[in-house]
Amino acid sequence: MTEYSVELTDIALSAIREQARDIAVDAQAPLNAERWIERIWDAVATLERWPCRTSLAEENAYVEYEVRQLVVGSHLILFTVDDEHRRICIVGFRHGHRRPRPGDLPAAEVELGSDDPNV
Repeated sequence: MTEYSVELTDIALSAIREQARDIAVDAQAPLNAERWIERIWDAVATLERWPCRTSLAEENAYVEYEVRQLVVGSHLILFTVDDEHRRICIVGFRHGHRRPRPGDLPAAEVELGSDDPNV
């Protein structure tokens, strides 16, 4: 089975880092933050082999491209799948109890074939 490559937008990476910082600093739990971020990256790595096992995200209804979600604990990793180029682009990240914020996602599908996935 051919694996997919995984790329992140700046928006998604910033949201993940912000949550890790909140755990480490605001909750004064740096070890928990380290374990949490490890779980996130481990989950992201599973997308390399089985990206389409996940359901569509609520955000899918608000954008012109398909957005899927991977649930990790109480958080959602939002991503697109480009089967033709065997690439995944993580376009967003949010707590599962937060309402969808389609304005936080790229307005158009990220061109995964380009050199810059952070469109």
